[in-house]
Amino acid sequence: MKKLLTWGAVGLLTSALLDPIIYSMLDLPVPWFRDLLMGAGGVGGFYLLIKYRNDL
Repeated sequence: MKKLLTWGAVGLLTSALLDPIIYSMLDLPVPWFRDLLMGAGGVGGFYLLIKYRNDL
């Protein structure tokens, strides 16, 4: 479970940071709401990892 949370949090935060860069290079409008949701999911994953670090 710990590995799944770690991969999920890192993957979501990485994609939330790189997605606007990729969309701007393609001259497409950036889907900010989706990027904010991915960032919130990544932060939430790290929050769960820190809160339950002794139980995982």
